[in-house]
Amino acid sequence: MKRLADAINQMARLSATRLSTLAADRNRLAAIFTGMVEGVIDVDQRQQILHINDAAAALLSISREGAIGKPLWQAVRDQNIVSALDEALRSGSVIKTRIAFLKGRTELALELYVASLMDDQNEPIGAILVLHDVTELKHLERIRTDFVANASHELKTPITAIRGLSETVVDDDSVDRATLMSFMERIHAQSIRLSQLVVDLMTISRLEADHGESNFAIINMVELVARAITAAGPAAEASQLTLVWQLPAAALEVYGDRQNLSQLVDNLIDNAIKYTRADGRVELRLLQSEGDLVLEVEDSGIGISPQHLERVFERFYRVDKARSQSLGGTGLGLSIVRNIAERHNGTVAARSQVGKGSVFTFRMPLAATQAR
Repeated sequence: MKRLADAINQMARLSATRLSTLAADRNRLAAIFTGMVEGVIDVDQRQQILHINDAAAALLSISREGAIGKPLWQAVRDQNIVSALDEALRSGSVIKTRIAFLKGRTELALELYVASLMDDQNEPIGAILVLHDVTELKHLERIRTDFVANASHELKTPITAIRGLSETVVDDDSVDRATLMSFMERIHAQSIRLSQLVVDLMTISRLEADHGESNFAIINMVELVARAITAAGPAAEASQLTLVWQLPAAALEVYGDRQNLSQLVDNLIDNAIKYTRADGRVELRLLQSEGDLVLEVEDSGIGISPQHLERVFERFYRVDKARSQSLGGTGLGLSIVRNIAERHNGTVAARSQVGKGSVFTFRMPLAATQAR
C-alpha cells in the first residue's frame, strides 16, 4: 500500500508540475499574442474567431470582445480578408497579399498573411491571420520612386544640353568663333548646374543616412550667420540687392552640426537673392524667443502664391521652373533646409505675398534649453 501511495503521490506531483508548465506556457503565449504590434486573428475550421488581439481589433476598428465567436466575414466585413482565408483553408498553403483596407475615411495598406492549421491527418482545423500596417512604408516607397524619377529627369536635362552642344561643336567645322564661345558658355553653365545637382543629391542622401549626433557641438549662431552674410555679399552685389541684417551682440548658442547649419543659412540666403529683383532688399534677423533660436530671412522678391507655398519644401518642387533653371536652381535647396531643420529638432516655415516678397523662418532650441 505504501508503494502504491508513493506512486500516486509521485504521479500527482508530476501532473501538478506539467499543469504548472502548461499554464506558464499558456500565459507566455498570451502575453506575446497580446503584446504583438501586428494584428493577429485565430479562427477555427468554420472560420469563427477564437482569439483576436488588441492590435487587430484596433486596426480593423472592431470590438475584440464582440468579434470572438463570430464568423470572420461577419466581424470584419472585408472581402479581401475573407477571400484570403477561404483560399488558405482550401489549399492548405500560406497566403501572402497586400490589400487596401478602408478604415473610416482613411485607406490603409495592409500586408496580410494567412496560414492554415492542420491536424495529424493533414485536415484543416483553422487558420492564423496576421495583419501588418504598411501604409507608411507604401508612402515612403512612393516618395523614393518619385525621387528617383525626378532625379533622373533633372540629371538628364543638363546632360542632354551638354551632349547636343558639344556634338555640334565636334561635328560642324564651320562653326564660327562667336558661336563656338556661346556654345562653350552654355556647356559651362550646364556643367555647373549638373555639378550642383549632384552635390545636392549627395547632401540629401547623407542627411537621410545620418540620424546620429556624432558631429554635434556647441555653436555660436551669431558668428555662423555673420560669416554666411559676408560670403553672400558678392552675390547680392552682383544682383544689385541691398543685404541688411540684425544680429544680437551676445552669443546665441545651439547644439548642432556646424556644416549642416551653415548650409541651411546659406541656402536660405541664396534662395532669397535668387528670387529678388534688382534694387530689392534681403534682410536677416537673428533672435531668441521662448527658449528657441529664430532666424528670419526676408526678401522683397516676387513672392509665392498660396497654392505653391505649402509645397516649396518638397524635393524638386519649383514655383517657376523656367526661372529656377535659368538661375541655376536644382529644386533641392529648400528640401535640404527642411531636412537639416528636422535633424536639429527644429522647424522651417514660409509666409509670402505675391509681388511683395517672402519670409522664411527657422527655429530650433537653444543649447541652454536642450540642457534643461
